Amino acid sequence: MKVTKIKDWILQLSLALIIFFGFLRPYVIEAFRIPTPSMEGTMLVGDHLLVLKVSEGQKIPWTDRMSPMLHCFRGDEHGLLMPAVSDPEIGEILIFKYPADPVKDFVKRMVAASGDTVRVSGDTLYVNGEPSENWAFCYQDEFRPSPLDEAWPDCLDQLYGRVADLAYWEIRNNCILTEDSVLAYVVPEDHVFMMGDNRDHSSDSRVWGALHVDLIKGEALVTYWSWVPGHGFPKLDRVARLIR
Repeated sequence: MKVTKIKDWILQLSLALIIFFGFLRPYVIEAFRIPTPSMEGTMLVGDHLLVLKVSEGQKIPWTDRMSPMLHCFRGDEHGLLMPAVSDPEIGEILIFKYPADPVKDFVKRMVAASGDTVRVSGDTLYVNGEPSENWAFCYQDEFRPSPLDEAWPDCLDQLYGRVADLAYWEIRNNCILTEDSVLAYVVPEDHVFMMGDNRDHSSDSRVWGALHVDLIKGEALVTYWSWVPGHGFPKLDRVARLIR
């Protein structure tokens, strides 16, 4: 009897693992670990997240190596994508492929959509000329302020040649003078503008430009674990936290 129960338990566990790694992980949910403090104030280094992938349209396996001759899917040389069931919304925290190196995954907050004008002045983000509602999530470093968070895109000239992966001309070519005669960036079609909540210490769309929607992997849902190996005990107070 005990042997039968053990066999049944092993079978159920095996089926659960097959479902998770064979279907849920590639298409629905994936785990992600926060490696840097760019989202500090909302998420900490060592937080482990579950990411909902299906809403943004997940990558079709193997299409980065060989695309079918006839297809109606969106995507590029990095792989074709399934149809999305919803559009990304302002305020969501998204996991995406880093535009400058798509092998890497980044996590930031979406603060503006296609067609919006964006600028930063005096640590305040302005979208379409109005202060953004996402200011409440920001963490400001009073001791080590960044020029990116003092006046952007006005600061681009002083950062040219000094900041890694700075998409200077891509950003400059999408800047306009508003009716108030201030410089602002216009988010291109099929792109979104991403920023870290740790505004003074974040490499985001202010550096590498707007993010193409095809690079989005999914929305961060919940922190299921939090621990920095070698730095004490797990942070149990952060486990099972919904991400906002």
